[in-house]
Amino acid sequence: MFSDACPSDWLVDGQEETWHTIVNFIFPSDPHLWPQVAQGLYHEDILASDTLYQQFMAQIQSELPSGKLNKWKTGPGYRERFCKSIAAALPNFSPRISAFSFQEKVLRASKNGIFNSYNERIGGVEGRGIGFEESVDARGRRYMKHSFINFHGHHEIVGLENQMLVLLFMAWCIADQYAFYFHNFVNNKQHDFDNLHISVISDKLSGDDDFRAKSEENLRHLVDPDVIEAPLTLSRSKNSDAFSGDLFVDNLAGWLNAVLEDTSSQAASYARAVAPTGFWKGWNCLEPSTTRLVTVPATKRI
Repeated sequence: MFSDACPSDWLVDGQEETWHTIVNFIFPSDPHLWPQVAQGLYHEDILASDTLYQQFMAQIQSELPSGKLNKWKTGPGYRERFCKSIAAALPNFSPRISAFSFQEKVLRASKNGIFNSYNERIGGVEGRGIGFEESVDARGRRYMKHSFINFHGHHEIVGLENQMLVLLFMAWCIADQYAFYFHNFVNNKQHDFDNLHISVISDKLSGDDDFRAKSEENLRHLVDPDVIEAPLTLSRSKNSDAFSGDLFVDNLAGWLNAVLEDTSSQAASYARAVAPTGFWKGWNCLEPSTTRLVTVPATKRI
């Protein structure tokens, strides 16, 4: 599962009306490639042998300038071609996406709902709920910290509230997808699967680099239950913004966020044209709530 956010990873004080979109692009690997997954090979190498993945990306890229995926910010001409490439690919492929859009003011207002839903879905890294100590530094910035101990030692999940609220929401989005697919592919016994493993390929988070990855570490602690053979693991590509899956999810996040920023835009027109195919079935908008996370279909807004 490839994951990315637009326009930025964190909340910004004073930008309460700003829209953000987190997109997860889920691609089920060929079961015959599981031995490569179990060996710990990089997803880039595994997907290079996945015929369906390669065919899908070839179809998308055949519609794009220069025949390759780029970042959404490349420009309006590229963006238009990307939107059209999705419509052209859907008759032949059924890519799975889940996307969650929110305004900053709504995420802040849903703080308690995030805590409750996160603990309901994941249970915290210790399996018995997670809580945060809150503090304010000399510059008036709000911090959140959770300390825990596991068989690897003592750890802290700590950061600015503007970061932690988004990380908690990201973790919930990932866990929600795991629960959905576990129910549909394992519990219902219709596909002969007895287990499910999801590798989450996250883009480099704001403020992190190749030597310092505090936010990635925080997200890993929130997502990964930190046990042997964990069903959810977090990683990222060898090179940022280079692999097709990373670029594809970057484009989807940019497109969907542009739609909500301006529902009269060309991006919104292309989104409405694709809507009858059911491609946006997993795209939801966050609604304010103090008890648990509440979402509504984004198609109601466009």
